[in-house]
Amino acid sequence: MGVLSLVAGVACIIISLFIFIPSFKKGNSAREKWGTFFDFVIDPFTGLTSLFYLGLLLVLFGILRVLNLL
Repeated sequence: MGVLSLVAGVACIIISLFIFIPSFKKGNSAREKWGTFFDFVIDPFTGLTSLFYLGLLLVLFGILRVLNLL
């Protein structure tokens, strides 16, 4: 169960980052890029940011499960 959570978490993170990176590259100035980054990180329950945070939680759960701490 722990390894499955790790794999699912990494998949969620990779999917969300592959969709985030092209929108990050569209920014012309550093200010636009920082704005895109903060929109991605700060809005946790909108769009693909929730997929990123779900991936982080799954990875954390998987690590704790593999180490027999849960």
